[in-house]
Amino acid sequence: MIIWGKYPFLRVLWPFALGIWCFVSFPIFRLMPSVLIFTALALLLVAFLASRFCTKPRLNWIFGVVISCYLFCAGYAMTQVHDVSIQKTYFRNFEADANCYVARVYDCPTEKENSLKVILDLDSQYSDSSSWRMVSGKVMAYFQKSDAAMQLRYGDLVAFPLPIGEVSAPKNPEEFDYRDYLFRKGITGQVYLKESDWVDLEVNKANPLYAFSYRFRDVLLRSLQRCGLKGDEFGVAAAILLGYDDSLPVEVRQNYVAAGSMHILCVSGMHVGIIFLLASLLLSFLNRKKWQKTLKQLLLLSLIWFYAMIAGLSPSILRSALMISFVIVGELLHRKGFAVNSIAASAFILLCINPNNLFEIGFLLSYIAVVGIVLLQKPIYNWFNFKNKLLDKIWEITAVALAAQFATMPLTLFYFHQFTVYFWLSNLFMTPISFLVIMGGMILLLVSWIPYINMAVGYLVWGAVYVMNALIAWVENLPLSIIKGIYINGLEFTMLLLLFLFVILLVTTRRRLFFVAMLSAVMLFVLSVTIRQYQVEKQNEIVFYSLRKHTAVDFVKGNRHVMLCDSALVADEGTIDYSLKGNWAKSGLSMTPEISFLEGGFGNDFVCKKDNLISFGGQLIALWQENNASSDSLNYRLPVDFLLVTGKQKPNVARLLCNYEAKCLLIDGSVPNYLAEKWMNQAENMGLPYKYIGERAFVCAIE
Repeated sequence: MIIWGKYPFLRVLWPFALGIWCFVSFPIFRLMPSVLIFTALALLLVAFLASRFCTKPRLNWIFGVVISCYLFCAGYAMTQVHDVSIQKTYFRNFEADANCYVARVYDCPTEKENSLKVILDLDSQYSDSSSWRMVSGKVMAYFQKSDAAMQLRYGDLVAFPLPIGEVSAPKNPEEFDYRDYLFRKGITGQVYLKESDWVDLEVNKANPLYAFSYRFRDVLLRSLQRCGLKGDEFGVAAAILLGYDDSLPVEVRQNYVAAGSMHILCVSGMHVGIIFLLASLLLSFLNRKKWQKTLKQLLLLSLIWFYAMIAGLSPSILRSALMISFVIVGELLHRKGFAVNSIAASAFILLCINPNNLFEIGFLLSYIAVVGIVLLQKPIYNWFNFKNKLLDKIWEITAVALAAQFATMPLTLFYFHQFTVYFWLSNLFMTPISFLVIMGGMILLLVSWIPYINMAVGYLVWGAVYVMNALIAWVENLPLSIIKGIYINGLEFTMLLLLFLFVILLVTTRRRLFFVAMLSAVMLFVLSVTIRQYQVEKQNEIVFYSLRKHTAVDFVKGNRHVMLCDSALVADEGTIDYSLKGNWAKSGLSMTPEISFLEGGFGNDFVCKKDNLISFGGQLIALWQENNASSDSLNYRLPVDFLLVTGKQKPNVARLLCNYEAKCLLIDGSVPNYLAEKWMNQAENMGLPYKYIGERAFVCAIE
């Protein structure tokens, strides 16, 4: 039986989080602030009356329900307060007559290949009508690389006269919603600034705490490089020790993802725990007297938060720092806490600080993984009993990996459409090696100012990281190391989460009811997958994707598809992963489709391409290639369903109509904007229906 009195923060967390989710998920039902205030006051009054007059034990639930409703409203209201788009000073409310903006560099700039990526926090705005006014909001700015741009630091004030553009919505089915991702961080615009488009005001308005944190982190990063770490090893060490992943190569990051060990590169509970143990060992001489023990706990508390600060205060490290802080405070107060309650308390505090954390995948993965480890690791470990100490230790580590993987599986399937097969193998050796890297790295940072010793320790850390990278690459190259293209819908995701919850309740209470609930969740999951698979078999459609500088058209028949594309797209794996594979996963299609290039022919049992004509499902598509068109009007114009224009071709709709009798003109995303506008204007003047795929993908279902 679960004694809920032991977990007060768990009882507080769920209605608060539900209020946050409802505000974001149902914007049409958003309440006015006055209504929220009135409702909150009314609920508090009812709670007070319930506590005074409903004193019988069987009526205690009334007080609990009322407080839960109040917490729901509190979460709802807290999210509304953090919604930048409804604030009176929001910059979009005054942008019509804006001439210039002044903004503060909100975070450390990130160097990209051709630009400097900077988050700007708007400070003020100038207009002819009202002179200067204070505004709020954040924008994503891309500065052209220059000497001045590379000198930008956190807190610097800059001015620029350009209008702030909108962040584009997803253009393709199941494409990652980058606009929503930025909105959850309070970023609602973007701008590209050339060297001549902005001015450094030579004023710095940095938060002293964060400014010190970033400067100190830069000092530590330079210390790592000075001690012999460079290349991939420096990128991994910087990510593991300091949470700095800007120097982490994309290939190395992908290797860790494929091996199921990406959590190693995120400063989290294991890192903070090692720091805690190392510091506790170094301060063990303070265990003699009561005041010394109190001093030790205060020093540990200060050290944990200092490390969290220089590691960037990410949700994962905040969660870990808060949890360990509860343990330390409990020892100071001579009270024993419960891990689940500490986890819920840290989550509640972080959601109070920023309700949008609830929609951060890193935040969710971090919490659900630690919940899985705390509640399921021991039951899994008890499956087998090894008398051999080495085998027992191996199984203990494997049990931790299994518990974390089972807990996070719904999230990884729903958000990333993939499953890492050898997570248990990689974590088997990654756990001890990463422990050595973290311990060695901390020692390296402490002795980095001592000649010769720093180089010796640096080479040891470099060697450990090198071995770790090599083992991760080996796991990543194993057959079927990662299964991609797995898709689950919202209902299936919910069933998997309920399955995880019912497993925890079954393990905790041993009640048969939760076993029945588990089977019900599994049956609903299987039923949903079966129905969706049946729908996949019935698919018959053409998908014209919206890609910048590329052409991609999918001809889908059941669970098979042929992709018509330009040869450059095949080599552009980033664009394929970002824009196409989400739809392939949802549609149950292969991640490696049959390819037909724009030039040449192709043929199988459901698609036929000859020269510039494509036949599929009774539809005829022509690729407009001006060099193959007739110069004179033909006696017989070829009737086609779609005429697709690609690339940089001179707009000439009149000549097009001399060759084809088209039902619809499709202007591809590979057509530059200035040419696309001319194509659309000419098509409108000629009375030819058209669709501009550059703005959004076009899906044509064939009956």
